[in-house]
Amino acid sequence: MKIILSTIVLLYGVLLSQDAFPDSLLMNIEGGSFTMGEPETEFQGPPGSYDAFVHTVTLSTFQMSETEITNEQYAQFLNAAYENGLVEVHLETGPGPDMGKFFVYGSDEAPVDYSGIAIYNLSGTRVMKDHDNGDGDNDSFTGVIEPENPLNIAYIGFSELDESNEWFYVKDPANPEDFDWIELTNYYNYTTISYQEDTSILLNDYDNWEELADYPNNLPTVENVRNWPATFIRWYGAKAFTLFYDIDLPSEAQWEYAAQGGSEFPYATLDGNVHNDGTSANWNYLEENPSRGHVLDVYLNEPNPYGLYNMAGNVWEWVEDWYGAEYYNNSDGETDPINIVDTGLKVRRGGSWNYHMSTLKSSSRAVDEQFKGNDHFGFRVVKNGPFDLTGDINQDSIINVLDLVIVVDLILTLQYNDLVDMNSDNALDVLDIVILVDIILNGV
Repeated sequence: MKIILSTIVLLYGVLLSQDAFPDSLLMNIEGGSFTMGEPETEFQGPPGSYDAFVHTVTLSTFQMSETEITNEQYAQFLNAAYENGLVEVHLETGPGPDMGKFFVYGSDEAPVDYSGIAIYNLSGTRVMKDHDNGDGDNDSFTGVIEPENPLNIAYIGFSELDESNEWFYVKDPANPEDFDWIELTNYYNYTTISYQEDTSILLNDYDNWEELADYPNNLPTVENVRNWPATFIRWYGAKAFTLFYDIDLPSEAQWEYAAQGGSEFPYATLDGNVHNDGTSANWNYLEENPSRGHVLDVYLNEPNPYGLYNMAGNVWEWVEDWYGAEYYNNSDGETDPINIVDTGLKVRRGGSWNYHMSTLKSSSRAVDEQFKGNDHFGFRVVKNGPFDLTGDINQDSIINVLDLVIVVDLILTLQYNDLVDMNSDNALDVLDIVILVDIILNGV
């Protein structure tokens, strides 16, 4: 008995220490055929921009992360990648809006997909622009700024001298060494030249934000922000995460299929409806310009029928596909379609905390250059088949620690179950635990 228990403890520790994305966070989504897109009569995007052509596609069974990837999860990835020499931190010195900011880059040893490319903005701060086009020039980066909430900031820090292999960490909003909120709420308006600051007058909006009143009592805790979605993620940063863990970004078709919840939901919420009070999704339901909100916990509100949280709102989610306005017309009737033609634009889905209701639609498409990523860009992941469900003891279509617990319980209580007899020797013992742990860790 003591040998069994000590073996369980050892193997459980190994399980928790592996560089693998936990299967327990993946929800199984049975494949099938579905109608993608929406009729032009129901399209709510800008006039002349209709691109959600109705078509039918078929998907294989896949698994999708129940939430968006969190700050904590992304910091763990960066630490593992850094330890393996796949990423490095550099100060951007080239001209442009990124100059003077620290970024995580793919190293020379990284996969070619992101080697030498910025994947995460360590210096990311709130979007500062002329949201209401008050000067009438249709340039968001000239004239008077309407600042967003200062809590829309990068929460992952970097300490090169850390000796615990946690060089990347989630920063504490109440720690002045991590955030100087007075300094962070200083800003300049723009001149009439795009991105040029009018440095003649320094402005500060610290007193405009209730989160900064009674400092630090109204701020979120570090425990809170660990579970907020990671933002300032460039498409390459999402791709780097998936390559490290041998998983994938959702295809555009997978994302929409999951957003429909198996019930053709028009909106990517828990039941296909949107309520104007924030209970269905984290979006700009007050129609503020700009929104005074920010990202929230990835488990906010209730999940959809597939067990997925916040498919609508919170952050825009990068997907695998390149954007093609006509791709829907060209993929009608296909199985597992992904647009692999480089158009210079990647698709993002789901809307975010600062966007309007139409972006929450299951069929709504948005695009951006793959090298961009600000305070409302994040992602979730998928795992594609085929899936060998040997070891799925509780038959929930996922092999994880819960199955291991069942095996342990049956062994300790001297019960036999042929589903648990992993090596088919008509006995339940430590060998069955070893086999199941190997399946959980390596998928074999």
